[in-house]
Amino acid sequence: MSKRKLKLKVSVKKRLLMIAGCSCFLAVAFIIGSMIFSNDNKSNTKQSVENGNIENKENDITPIEKEDANNIDILAIGNSDLYSAFNPLQLWNEQGYTSFVAAAPKQNMKLSYYMLKEALTVQKPKLLILETDAFFDNREKSDDESYSYIAMKYSYPLFMKSKRWNEIKNESYTADKNFQERMEILKGYYYQTTVVANKKGFSYMSKNDARQDFPSYTKEYLPKIIDLAKENHCQILFICYPSETSWNYVKSNTVNDFAVKNDIPFLDFNTQEYETAFDWNTDSRDGGNHLNYSGAKKMTKYIGNYIQKHFGFKNHQHNSDYNQWNIDYKTFKKKTPKK
Repeated sequence: MSKRKLKLKVSVKKRLLMIAGCSCFLAVAFIIGSMIFSNDNKSNTKQSVENGNIENKENDITPIEKEDANNIDILAIGNSDLYSAFNPLQLWNEQGYTSFVAAAPKQNMKLSYYMLKEALTVQKPKLLILETDAFFDNREKSDDESYSYIAMKYSYPLFMKSKRWNEIKNESYTADKNFQERMEILKGYYYQTTVVANKKGFSYMSKNDARQDFPSYTKEYLPKIIDLAKENHCQILFICYPSETSWNYVKSNTVNDFAVKNDIPFLDFNTQEYETAFDWNTDSRDGGNHLNYSGAKKMTKYIGNYIQKHFGFKNHQHNSDYNQWNIDYKTFKKKTPKK
């Protein structure tokens, strides 16, 4: 073989080796680049997760992005006046709205704030009902951790379908049969048929132009509650139920001033009967402090019609995802007096 042909053959081999080398280099570079891109995507996803777009890692909560059967339309917060007068299962049967009563005895507005704050981590209510007798209570002072504990105790069913359930599922109150029935079946409502008449009627509501200052907790926490509700696109309704022992016209004036200033509707069933047919002879369980089942039926019926007219939420009764509400209503009706 001539030297020229031999050089040509060597040159061709070198070129082929160079091409092969370049191809290998490009293939390796492509694989490495793909791995980096994949890791970047994972990093971005992790960052998105940590920012709360997918999951809030700090609280281990999945934010609610859509309405479902585990979510409530209406969250009602207040004291014993509220849990004696507002019946979520009746509201469900008449309007098809889901609701829950988060209320404790002697509740002040700091506890109400914590109830709303905790509930909003797992629920997305469209309407917040605030019972206004609690606006004038300054009792039950305790540290923030205790407030959080009490708030979750009186609203624990709201957390049962969330990852936060692990925080409270072993608390003793979740195993108390009577408390369990009130919280889980009756949705926070306190059912009582006892009748003790208030013979004084509405005489306690003599008209007066005076005002009573809000206590310190209300001045601090009521604005926070309103801001928190608005931040979560939740409308607000103030309600005061008939209570001869704890309400008067002076308090009503103060709440009405605040409601007008903040453009919040206010229903005070002490100043007007609103055509509810409420009767102090038949509708109180303790002589004028709290309502019984008869009184609660009248209040809940009026409020349901009011909400339907002014807020117009969706009726879920024909949605099979909400069938547990029908089951709970039937369970409740077995307890009620037969007419």
